[in-house]
Amino acid sequence: MLLQNEVAEQIELQGVILSADALTEAMQIEKVMNRAHEIHRAHGGMIGYDLEDWLQAERELFERNGPDHVQREDATRVGQLPLKEERNR
Repeated sequence: MLLQNEVAEQIELQGVILSADALTEAMQIEKVMNRAHEIHRAHGGMIGYDLEDWLQAERELFERNGPDHVQREDATRVGQLPLKEERNR
């Protein structure tokens, strides 16, 4: 699996400039692709299950990373209430 720095370096070598969001999205796709390949190999490399393998990989990665991400977003939003709303609480 490629590390984020390696992917960024390869992109720079190709003369493509991507935003941080685009790079993050590319890294997420890379993670799903690698996990889907692992699932595919675990099933004996059977042809015809690529969509199922991809969806399972997405589901696993979301379950592993999703709840933490949601909790961090909620905590950030609570701390960013406008003063007017904070006073009304």
